[in-house]
Amino acid sequence: MKDFYTKYRKTIISYCGVAAVLAVVGIIWLAMGGADSIKRSSVNEKVTQSDYYLPSVSESDNMSVDEMQIERVKVTKLIGIYESGGDWGGESIVQRTQSFMVKILTGPYKGVEAEMDLDLTDITGTGKGVIIAKEGDRLLGYFVMDYDTYTLHGTCTGFQRDIPLMWLALGFIVLLLLFFGRSGIKSFSALVITCFMLIFVMIPLVYSGMDPVLAVAIFGFATIVVTLLMVHGPSVSSLAAGMGAVGGVITAALIAYILKKIIWITGTVDEESISLLYTDNGRNLDIASILFAAIVIGSLGGTIDVSVSISSSLEELKEKMGSEITGWELARSGMSIGCSIMGASLNTMILAYVGSSFQLLMLFSAYKISFVDIINNEMIAVELLRALAGCFGLLMSVPLTSMTAAIFSSKGNMGTFRLTDIKIFSVLSQLGGRFSRAWKRAIDEAKKDAEEKQSSDGESQENLFEKARRHYDEIHSDESDGENADKQ
Repeated sequence: MKDFYTKYRKTIISYCGVAAVLAVVGIIWLAMGGADSIKRSSVNEKVTQSDYYLPSVSESDNMSVDEMQIERVKVTKLIGIYESGGDWGGESIVQRTQSFMVKILTGPYKGVEAEMDLDLTDITGTGKGVIIAKEGDRLLGYFVMDYDTYTLHGTCTGFQRDIPLMWLALGFIVLLLLFFGRSGIKSFSALVITCFMLIFVMIPLVYSGMDPVLAVAIFGFATIVVTLLMVHGPSVSSLAAGMGAVGGVITAALIAYILKKIIWITGTVDEESISLLYTDNGRNLDIASILFAAIVIGSLGGTIDVSVSISSSLEELKEKMGSEITGWELARSGMSIGCSIMGASLNTMILAYVGSSFQLLMLFSAYKISFVDIINNEMIAVELLRALAGCFGLLMSVPLTSMTAAIFSSKGNMGTFRLTDIKIFSVLSQLGGRFSRAWKRAIDEAKKDAEEKQSSDGESQENLFEKARRHYDEIHSDESDGENADKQ
């Protein structure tokens, strides 16, 4: 048993730590009424679906809508497409409905064939938002029983998109296992736990009335701990990466919180946020705080990625160099590595946020809206806030990770600190050196020019003196010759 613990000590500590974090999160979830929020949300969703999909069903239709649920079906025979007049928002729109026979694949009517309708009405008038069903297509829909004729009639709610996506996810998992083995399994497990906590812990807590800031703090801390313990295990690099990620997330949170007040963010920037206000629990939801929580979650993944990359590189460097490298040198190497990583990470983050608003930007361009109107639009301002807050988080995670890794890895051997170890002072020192050298060259050139001018002036004066002397000699010679001539 002792040998087993010695061999798998890190793995045991990692999973015990993950279990402890999940237990704490579960206790908080139960204490805040997370289970009750799931029940309430599921009931509300059921009623909402009934109201949404059955706008024309009433008691006079003699159809039962009790215990209605969505079933999977397969199209077996096409019947036809029918058109009728209709009104949509005061405008006359042609309503098109496709009818076909389907085989029910799930639920109490499994194996039964029934008729189903698919709404093909194109409210945009472009014809690009409509997909016509074909034989063999797999759809989703609900069925109601007409007790007068004892026949089932279905209404299609959409196409089955989950199965292709599941196959795609399965292919990713297989490749992950083939390329990375046990590390791939750990990475995927951490991803599953993160998604589970987001969907079944954080969202129910926020919906039940918990402060979104507190909920995202719990979720963020748990995500960082679980990811680092499962993927990298208990080590100095994990500690450094965790400190850097936490610092980066806190920075992004502070930036988002401060800017939320300054630029007057309401949070109602899209249809989803507005729809939240109309839920039965909407009076307890702070849409602006939920937006703030979303910004923090968006920065979480990037900060963990950058922090892990830096800490792993520094751990490898420390193992290769040993005691030859001091703490400050390690920190300086971490900053250099961070500079290389930041370029790609910032580019990825900015493009991701721009991509999420790409259609809106195209719409602004189509209507030739001015840049001032675009930049002051709340939806664009929110996306910019997301991007900039995330960039600040990434930026701060680099020095925090580097310093934490240097302090814990050096074990007191920090070496001599140089002011130029800090990048800004290093840049200023380089600029100062360049300025000093340029100034010295300018002084030397000025001295050289002065000496040349002085030499030139001396030569000029000497030449003038010689000319004057020759002139004097010539005059004096002429006078002597005249006197001699007179004497003769």
